[in-house]
Amino acid sequence: MRTFSRCRTPSVFRLSCVLLLCLGLRLPATTGAQVLARPGWAGSGVTVETWWRRAVFYRLEPATFQDSDGDGRGDLGGVAQRVDYLQSLGVDAIILAPAAASPPLSPNDDAGFDDLARAASTHHLRVLVTLSPAALGPATNSGPDAGASLLSAARSWLTQGAAGFFLDERLLAAPRLTPELLHQLRALVAGFPGDRVLLSAAAPSGNPALAAALRREVQLTASPPLGTSTDPATLRGQVSSAGGLPLLAAVRSPVPDPAHDSTSLRGVLAVLLLASRSAVLLDYGQELGLDLAAGDAAPRMQWTPGNRTLPPPAPPQMPTDFSAPVYKPYVPYVPMLPRSENPAPPPLPAAFVSEKPDPRTLPGFTTATLDPALTAPNGATANVVTEDAQPYSLLNLYRHLIQLHHQNASLHDGAQLFLDHDTDGALVWLRRPAPGARTSTTVLAVCNLSSHNLHLGLDRELERLHVPYGGLRTLATSKPVPFEDSQDMVLPPGGAFLGEFSR
Repeated sequence: MRTFSRCRTPSVFRLSCVLLLCLGLRLPATTGAQVLARPGWAGSGVTVETWWRRAVFYRLEPATFQDSDGDGRGDLGGVAQRVDYLQSLGVDAIILAPAAASPPLSPNDDAGFDDLARAASTHHLRVLVTLSPAALGPATNSGPDAGASLLSAARSWLTQGAAGFFLDERLLAAPRLTPELLHQLRALVAGFPGDRVLLSAAAPSGNPALAAALRREVQLTASPPLGTSTDPATLRGQVSSAGGLPLLAAVRSPVPDPAHDSTSLRGVLAVLLLASRSAVLLDYGQELGLDLAAGDAAPRMQWTPGNRTLPPPAPPQMPTDFSAPVYKPYVPYVPMLPRSENPAPPPLPAAFVSEKPDPRTLPGFTTATLDPALTAPNGATANVVTEDAQPYSLLNLYRHLIQLHHQNASLHDGAQLFLDHDTDGALVWLRRPAPGARTSTTVLAVCNLSSHNLHLGLDRELERLHVPYGGLRTLATSKPVPFEDSQDMVLPPGGAFLGEFSR
């Protein structure tokens, strides 16, 4: 009988655990949490910077985003059906934000979150949840148990794989949200693996204790919405006063100046948001330019011009009346005509003719009847199908800017320097490479806030700032721009330009 020596596996296992702890890695506690730490993801231990620091968050309302069961109202299953679109847009995470009139999301009542989390994971997307005031429990709760229901709901969401939470204005205005409860929520989020995050709206005025707690406990706080002014100094001050690495946000529909229409500044806001080194918060439909519906109601997401999924055509029916003649009249054979010197090419079969699909046949928001109160007034032109085919559409501009926000080294890590061109009605700034960077160059951003063509020459300013400049390569633009260098720039009203100087 052979005798085996004692295995040393426990010692090897303990040594491996110590090594993982020294490297700052944590073993996942649940299966659902493992989807948050894929190899190569920011925050998984492979990259240096956490994933949320310069991420692009996409906030949507499930009730008005996509309907999956044909009842005319959006749901989490509908959001799961549209993860392909969200991935093509380039966002890093989605924030589920129920509307004020909608019931709050619950991890115990709606099984659709599991399907959404699974679909989002396969598309490299994280899912955050907005905590509503209803999560605080009945208003009669007081004392140490006042926030027990909020922490219990948060724990359930985190266990199911939520990447974190967003604290909106309604929750921040609730008197039962105390600094102590906020500290407990932050500790709960930090206790789960996968680099979960806690975001919040701007701190409410009149509550300095809660504002101080938000600065301590929340990783990113949303700035006041940009786009309420066409004054360059005001917009520059809004970005500069945010400080640090805030969560920049913009209004869905810009407030128009008397000399502008509401559509002229949307490209400006896109460049202003995504040409920064901050994290960015986008609202659904903002990338399309959807207008607010009547009564400031949240518009329904517009996928096609009609936005309704039409039923498939009925299959051909067999004839039931056999009294009609079955055979057709005889047609004699007609011989082919003699060939000419330049014969016309034969027509291609229908199967080989390339035609664009009819937008009416593509999936819209629902198969049911649409509520006209939630339809955006400009939905016939501001929709995914229409803008996807237009090179200079707002949708394609957002896609390109989000890609640059993630990949361009100067936009990602470079310093930001605003130039004073207020008298020209222009917002101009530079994103200079980080110290020691050898593969990146200076990026120039120009936004025309005026109602006339902007003629701008920057060579003297660039020489004074010791910025090496040569040719100017276009990175992104909201409208075609007729210039080739920085000596004589021409930008139409409401135009936005992002370019890179060659070495």
